[in-house]
Amino acid sequence: MSLMKLASLALLILAGVSLQDSRAENLRLALAVAEEVEPYVYHLEDGKATGIDYEIVDEALTRAGVDFELKSYPRPRITLMLGQGHLDGLLTTTGYNDKDALNAMWLSAPLYTSTVSAFVLKKKAEEEGADHSGALKNCHQAGVLRGFNYRFPNLDMTRFNSVVEVNSAEQLVKLTLYGRVDCAITEDITFMYQARRLGYFNDVEIVDEVVNRPVVIALSRKVIEDNKGLDERINLAIDDLKSHDVIDNIIIKYLSLGAF
Repeated sequence: MSLMKLASLALLILAGVSLQDSRAENLRLALAVAEEVEPYVYHLEDGKATGIDYEIVDEALTRAGVDFELKSYPRPRITLMLGQGHLDGLLTTTGYNDKDALNAMWLSAPLYTSTVSAFVLKKKAEEEGADHSGALKNCHQAGVLRGFNYRFPNLDMTRFNSVVEVNSAEQLVKLTLYGRVDCAITEDITFMYQARRLGYFNDVEIVDEVVNRPVVIALSRKVIEDNKGLDERINLAIDDLKSHDVIDNIIIKYLSLGAF
């Protein structure tokens, strides 16, 4: 066996010991999510939590020896509770992008990349071959999610003649389909998930990408400081999930409605 393989084996063994020891600590955290946002984190009729982010983080934290209690709150309340120390962190940063609050927290390695885009109804058949890149400039009335922070460097919300706020991605899809807005601006996964669920997946298209940002687990620095090695265990678990395509497969399952 080569020295490289021996070194890799030793690292895996040490990682296994670390994970095993951490489970014995039985660390339990209070984590928040920004309300109910399908397909990232939401609750079934029986009250059980599910969703892309829930499954990914549950896998990662279980491997890192961490249990968690999940709480759903409006975004402003999460910011307040984080500041007051009533929460240990965020399950993920999907649906929550308060930069000031996040800058004060420990952030894990990226789980995956989230893209915020502008969506419109597909053009007529004879126009579908045209180049629609940069079409956001033709959006005069935009649909957005209420409470979501749209402060992105390359997005000036004042350029729109009007902005229609709604509470869910499902409502954004319907506004777009009914022609109530010229475009909808939101995260790709949640918009396309709702479009597929409603049977309109092939009727909408992306015309502009607004921003790409990593989705991460966010914990208070105190939790990390009080639990030596927790940051390394979580990131090690995330790397392992990625290397075995666990995260990609979870996302594909939900986007294909395979979870239903």
